[in-house]
Amino acid sequence: MLKYLRKLVEEPRAVDSVVVVLSAWFLLGAYIVAYAYVHDPAAILQSTARTGSTIVTGAWSALTLYLFAGFAVGLRAGRAWNRALPDGQTGTFAAALIFGSAWIVDSAFWSPAFGTSGIGLEALFTPPHLIEMTAAAVIVSGPLRAAARRGEIAASPVTLTSAALLLSVFTFATQFAHPLIDPWPAADYPYGRAALPWVEENMGMAALLAQTAILAGTGLLLNSGFRLRPGSLTFVFALNGVLVTITKGNFYLLPVPIVAGVVADVWVAWTARRPGRPSASLCAVIGAAYAIAYMADISLHPAGSAWGPSLWAGAIMAATLLCWLLGRLLRSGLPAAVIAPYPMFMGETEPERWTLDPDRTAREQLVRAALDDLGTPEALGRSPLAQLPVVSKGESAAVELRALLIDVIGELASSTSPRDAEAGHLLLDYYVKRAGSHELIMERLHMSRPTYYRRLHHGFELVASRLDELSVANRSL
Repeated sequence: MLKYLRKLVEEPRAVDSVVVVLSAWFLLGAYIVAYAYVHDPAAILQSTARTGSTIVTGAWSALTLYLFAGFAVGLRAGRAWNRALPDGQTGTFAAALIFGSAWIVDSAFWSPAFGTSGIGLEALFTPPHLIEMTAAAVIVSGPLRAAARRGEIAASPVTLTSAALLLSVFTFATQFAHPLIDPWPAADYPYGRAALPWVEENMGMAALLAQTAILAGTGLLLNSGFRLRPGSLTFVFALNGVLVTITKGNFYLLPVPIVAGVVADVWVAWTARRPGRPSASLCAVIGAAYAIAYMADISLHPAGSAWGPSLWAGAIMAATLLCWLLGRLLRSGLPAAVIAPYPMFMGETEPERWTLDPDRTAREQLVRAALDDLGTPEALGRSPLAQLPVVSKGESAAVELRALLIDVIGELASSTSPRDAEAGHLLLDYYVKRAGSHELIMERLHMSRPTYYRRLHHGFELVASRLDELSVANRSL
């Protein structure tokens, strides 16, 4: 029993699972509190608010005590304080403490000193509440950050749940502008009928654009960091949709995020046949699917839509273009012209550079990152591998680096060493031919899971070594 409990606070994936379960209850309680405050604009449902607050308090207390126990065990084992918890969870523990501190400040000082109306943005956007929401985002994203730091290739259910909860923190903070909470285009929405027509249109359009952008950013984050199994984005968007629709009970709008997730998953699967990962196109698909599904759901509702076809067409196009632009900008990163004037605000750490030291783990990570970006020239051109002597500098660096990596993998696949050849075929199928998921290639090559990943890492090492040889030879010319 003691051994099991110790594993529960030391095994990284076990810690992730516990954190994500408690975080889910934590956020569910927060949305129940939101329901109590916004369901009836004229009054607060006190009993519901107490229920939600009890769930939040219980989940936060359990999570904080659990992480404290893990932290104490780590310190007792002789680990440094910032390594006492598994990767990603030290920040979660710190955020939980900050959340509790902000809660105390709010209850003991801010609310008594300044008071609030109890409803509306005056209640949501107090400084302590903003700190609490920021801390909550760090708390629920702990398993997501941990998976990224461990270098996990495929997004597990725990990772996806963490991403959905992080998305739900953002939608909680922007609940005042959410189309599933306030369906302004619906003809029977009472506040829409009471408002001026342009106010209804402005609020509805702003809410739709804001939330499609947040959804697109979430999809891009997941697809850029992990391999997504079928149904991954549907799960993330649906879980978020359930929490959001709790706020005002608009469950008839739940199909909207589900449809957007299904379409996004289909797009990810379809584009997997080509090198690279979709970025701007995926964001555009998410924005378009969400807006179209929203229009269809509102229009099929008995009361119908208050918006005309022209406005709906504009809303769909605006959401699509905004999300596409978001995907382009996030994928390309900040331009150097923006970063260069402000070096004092940049971090102290230097970016990873290529090294001839075979023991440096950065080499394998850089090779893997470059192979991930094989079909994305702008990202591949920014890889440290593009600075190798064997690659020409300038606009053609990405093209040359891609050709070089493919040539090296081809050489590896034709190696006389069976082990090296297996590693080469694996890299060729997964990164160059995009023949399918790791599981599919594993089955095709008749490898067990441990053997497959050993060959994968061996392949990264061999590619790195070959790049070293070519770089040294190029310098000697």
